[in-house]
Amino acid sequence: MPPAQMALPIDRRNGASFAPPALVEVVAPVPDVASSAVVPVWVRRVTTVAVLAVATVAAVASYEHMRALAALAGEGWRSWLLPISVDGLAVAASMTMLVRRRAGQRTGALPWAALLLGLGASLAANVAAAEPTVVGRLVAAWPPVGLLLSYELLMQQHGRGGLASEASAPVRLQPLDERT
Repeated sequence: MPPAQMALPIDRRNGASFAPPALVEVVAPVPDVASSAVVPVWVRRVTTVAVLAVATVAAVASYEHMRALAALAGEGWRSWLLPISVDGLAVAASMTMLVRRRAGQRTGALPWAALLLGLGASLAANVAAAEPTVVGRLVAAWPPVGLLLSYELLMQQHGRGGLASEASAPVRLQPLDERT
């Protein structure tokens, strides 16, 4: 059974069969103009500096909380390494997400899981090592939460790899010939 063919308009002049070329527009979704506006360089730089400041505060506060907690758990000399493994996981996940977004790819579930796991472990260690009061635990919980939120704000400024720069253009398709 031959494959089904598309019916095309036929112009019969002088007994000849002629199918006029068709212009078919294939339109990709275009991002909202307001959300795809180019972010000025100075805004990205200020945001990056703010995220680095929050990350520095989070690292200093979290490192000591995690080290003290690991020492209390009997890790000995390894208690100095545990904070690096936890925060290192969050940094590796963050950088993976950044590279994938700049490449125009989705960040994926694994980098998000690693980031949330690293920040969750940091949050848990901070809260566990804090003063046993509500205020002490809230203050100790703030650095990882602030880091996660500021990092996501930075990533929203970077977008998903420049979708705004990809224009949707009409594509010219050749019509099917009756003889094929």
